[in-house]
Amino acid sequence: MKRHLALLFTLTLCLAARVPAADEGVDIQRFVTAYDEAFNAKSMDRLAVFYHPDVTIFEGGSVNHGWADYRDHHLGPEMAEFLAVTFAHSNVVVHLLGADKRTAYVTSEYSLKVHMKERDENAGGLETLILLKGDDGAWRIRHSHTSSRRRPAPTPKP
Repeated sequence: MKRHLALLFTLTLCLAARVPAADEGVDIQRFVTAYDEAFNAKSMDRLAVFYHPDVTIFEGGSVNHGWADYRDHHLGPEMAEFLAVTFAHSNVVVHLLGADKRTAYVTSEYSLKVHMKERDENAGGLETLILLKGDDGAWRIRHSHTSSRRRPAPTPKP
């Protein structure tokens, strides 16, 4: 009986070592949900807290270096054109890295629907985020890489 208990205990420890810490995984899931809410609110101030100052963004075949570059030359101008936006992540999978659990990567699918003055767009694709946990305990995006699915031609407004 003692041997069975020892084997069960060892098996439990091995499985626990391979499964991400539940609290960190839940925190990151909440992080992604809060990010979607900030994006849908079109709030650059709210979005800023999700990004590391030195973030790199790979999107649409281009790269942005740092939050200020991404905000001023990519995301900000795009958001200014959006009259309405619906952004969401799905199939979010969290992968915690390292013994200290202060680094993670997240894989997901995203969907983006925007209403603009001249047209509507409906896009989606895949995303990988690399997250770092700061000394303040907050997760921040250090790198983001998205790939989009081929989309149909935009629908012109009548």
